[in-house]
Amino acid sequence: MLSNISPAEAILVDLIHDLRQHLGNIETSAYCLGLVSDPVQPRANGYLRTIEQQVARAERRLSEAGAEVNRLRAQRAGAAEILALTKSATSAVT
Repeated sequence: MLSNISPAEAILVDLIHDLRQHLGNIETSAYCLGLVSDPVQPRANGYLRTIEQQVARAERRLSEAGAEVNRLRAQRAGAAEILALTKSATSAVT
């Protein structure tokens, strides 16, 4: 799958993957902290909710970035197919 992408796309794909891994670790840590934190500490629980919301927001942004990379890759592949078909048709005529 990664053999037909540009070096810049490969870097973006790797970056998105790595960031998702880190966000997963942060989300798990926040969950575990929530389990051991005192429920009567609204300030601490507020911080945990903020972390969870920020992780969810970052996940959405990474999903959008991944979708854009896929869209650009598909667009480039479509353009390459059109070029190949055009070259084929031109060579058949000449």
